[in-house]
Amino acid sequence: MLVRDRLDVLFADGEFADLYPCDGRPGFSPRQLALVSVLQFAENLSDRADAVRTRIDFKYALGLELEDPGFDYSVLSEFRAGWRKGMPLTGCCR
Repeated sequence: MLVRDRLDVLFADGEFADLYPCDGRPGFSPRQLALVSVLQFAENLSDRADAVRTRIDFKYALGLELEDPGFDYSVLSEFRAGWRKGMPLTGCCR
């Protein structure tokens, strides 16, 4: 799978820094959430498909360990909603 090797540099956490407040608990990597969104779109998967928890190819593309539990599907919808509106998201990536 060449997705990780070619797309990993497509998104950087710093590009999303303005969408995150500097207080509160750390959030998920916006780079990873953006990449998951692209992969889901490419494969026509819904957020509830839970591909990050169950698919080795998604884990590889995201640079996750095989044991990584992934994240709840609601994280993706919140990420995309905040991204579209340009509003702060939960967590801090600065």
